[in-house]
Amino acid sequence: MGSWKYVSTQDPTPLEHHCVRLYPLPSDITVERDVPIRTADGTILRANVYRPEGLEQCPVLVCVTPYGKDAGVDDYPVNFGELAESGNFVGELELSDQTAFEAPDPGYWVPRGYVVVVADLRGCFASDGRPRLLLGRIAADAADVIEWAAEQPWSTGKVGMAGVSHLATLQWYTAAQHPPHLAAFSPWEGITDPFRDTLSHGGIPETHFSDFWWRATQRGTRVPSASIRKISPWLWRRFPDRCRHVVGPPPFADITVPALVGASWSDQGPRTRGSITGYTQLGSPDKWLYTHGRKTWQMFYGAEALDVQRRFFDHFLKGEDNGFDEVPRVRLETRHDLRTYSERHESQWPLPNTRYVPLHLDHATGGLHPERSDEAVNARMFPVAGDELVFTTTFDEDTEISGHAALRLWVEAKDAKDMDLFVALKKIDPSGNEVRFEGHDGFEEGVVAHGWIRVSHRALDPEASTAYRPVIDPATYWPLSAGQIVPVDIEIMPHSTFFEAGSSLVLVITGQDFDTLPDIRHDDTINQGFHIVHAGGQYDSHLLLPVVPAAVSTVDVIDTAVSCESSGSCESSGSSEAAGSPDGLPVAWGPVFGRQHVRL
Repeated sequence: MGSWKYVSTQDPTPLEHHCVRLYPLPSDITVERDVPIRTADGTILRANVYRPEGLEQCPVLVCVTPYGKDAGVDDYPVNFGELAESGNFVGELELSDQTAFEAPDPGYWVPRGYVVVVADLRGCFASDGRPRLLLGRIAADAADVIEWAAEQPWSTGKVGMAGVSHLATLQWYTAAQHPPHLAAFSPWEGITDPFRDTLSHGGIPETHFSDFWWRATQRGTRVPSASIRKISPWLWRRFPDRCRHVVGPPPFADITVPALVGASWSDQGPRTRGSITGYTQLGSPDKWLYTHGRKTWQMFYGAEALDVQRRFFDHFLKGEDNGFDEVPRVRLETRHDLRTYSERHESQWPLPNTRYVPLHLDHATGGLHPERSDEAVNARMFPVAGDELVFTTTFDEDTEISGHAALRLWVEAKDAKDMDLFVALKKIDPSGNEVRFEGHDGFEEGVVAHGWIRVSHRALDPEASTAYRPVIDPATYWPLSAGQIVPVDIEIMPHSTFFEAGSSLVLVITGQDFDTLPDIRHDDTINQGFHIVHAGGQYDSHLLLPVVPAAVSTVDVIDTAVSCESSGSCESSGSSEAAGSPDGLPVAWGPVFGRQHVRL
C-alpha cells in the first residue's frame, strides 16, 4: 500500500476542554427585531435583521431557524455545560451574545460588510401560522425570506445562506426551491437524506438523536399539534420505511447555485453521510468541499473555517476577484489521532487516485488478508451477551485510508428471521494502544468509522449504490429463513485517516451499539439467538478499503470506474454458491440487486 509525505498539524485544543466565551454585539451594528415578512400564502414570519449603520447596501446572509431567533446561549436546545458533564466537550467557542443556535454570528459578518437576517420558522416563537412538518414546505417559506431580503433598501439583491446542522439541512431543501436571488449557500454539516442519514441507519431505527432532533425543532411551536408531536417519533421507529417517502432527499442535481459544503469525519451518526452525499450529487459547477475531523461548533465559528466561508461569500455575493474560484475543490483533512491531522487540497471527491483494496476475513487467524482462504469457515456470536468478532490487519508502511469503505459479509441467523449488525473500524498504534478520534457533539472517544445493517433490508438501491458504496433500498424487505446464508453489503461512513507503518486497522462486528457513539443509539434491535458469519472458500466476506495513493498491484485493487450492476442470484437456503460477479468486482452485487428466493 502507498504512502504520502505528510506535514502534520497539532490542534492546540486541550483534551476535555470546554470554554464558551460571549462578547457583546458591536455598538455600530443596527438591530431591527421582529421585522414582519409575508410569505406567499399571506402568513407573517418575523425576523431579526442585523446590518451596518446608515443606508449602505450589502449582500445578505439568511437563515430560518426552529430554535428561536432571540434565544441566547442559555436558551439553546443544547446545554453546553451538561454536554461537558456527560463527556462531550465543545472545545473553544467564541460567539457574540446575539448569535442564534447554529446560525451565522452577526458580530462577525456585519463588520465585514454583510446583513444577517435570522427568521423564526412558521408557527415557531414569534412567527405566525401553524408549524409545517415537511422540509419541502418549510423550505418554501425560507425561499420567501430570501426574496424578501433581496428587495430591501439595505440589500444589494445578492443573498446567501449559512448555518450548521438543521440550518444546513434547510439550506439544501431551500436551494432546491430555486429562489431567484439565492446567489450562494454554505450548508455546514447538514442532513440531506433524513431517513438514511439519521432516522434509520442501514434499516435499524435510530432512537436517541432523532428523538432529540424532533423535540428540539418543536420546542418553540406556537400552535403545536400535541397528537402529532407525541406520535411522530413513534412513527419514525415503528414504520421507518413508510416515513422514507415523507422525508426524502432534495433533488441535488437540480441545484446549480455555488456551494461551499462543510463535512466532518467526527459526526458520523447524523451528518457525515449527508454532507458528502449532497456534495457529490450537487449539480452546481461551482462547488467546494471543506472536510475536517474536529469539533463541529468550534470549527464552524473558528477563525480558520470562517475565513474560508468569508472568501467564498465575498467572491459570489460581493463579486470580489479574490481567487476563490481557483481554489481546489476539496480541502481534505486526514486524521492521525485525536489532536493531530494533516491537510491538502484535491480536485474531487472521491479522490481521483483511490484504489479499492479487498481484505478478506479469516476466522482461523482473526486477520484481514488480501487473499481469500481456500477453506470455508464460520464463526458464531451471541449478540445479546455482547459477543464480538474481531479482525485485524497491520500496515507495513504508512497508509492513508480516505473515502467510502464497505463490508461484505455472508451471514446466517440461527432460529431467527432477521438480524442487526453493527460495525466499527478502529486504529491501533504500533504500541498496541487504541487511537481515539473526535465523535459526535465533542465526544473524544470515537473510532475511525461506523456502519450498520438490518439484514432484512439488505437489498441495494441500484440508483444510489456505486462500486464502492452500497446503499440499501429501505422499501424492500427480505426476511431470512432457517439455515439460509445470505450476502449483506454494509455501507461504512466516509472518513480520511492516516495509519503509520506498524499501526493496525481493526474491524469489529457485533449485534449492538458501540459505546463510542453515546448520543446515537438503536434501542429497538431485533436480535435473538446466534449470528453466524461465513468466510473463506465460496464465501467472499471482506472489507473493501479506499487506499490513497494507489501503490498496489492491479491484482489487489478495483478501479472506481467499474459499474456496480450485475445480475443473477447465488443465494439459497442452507448453502451458497461462490459470490463472484462477471465484471470482477470484489463486492458481488448480483445477489443483492437480483431477486432473492426465500422460504417464509
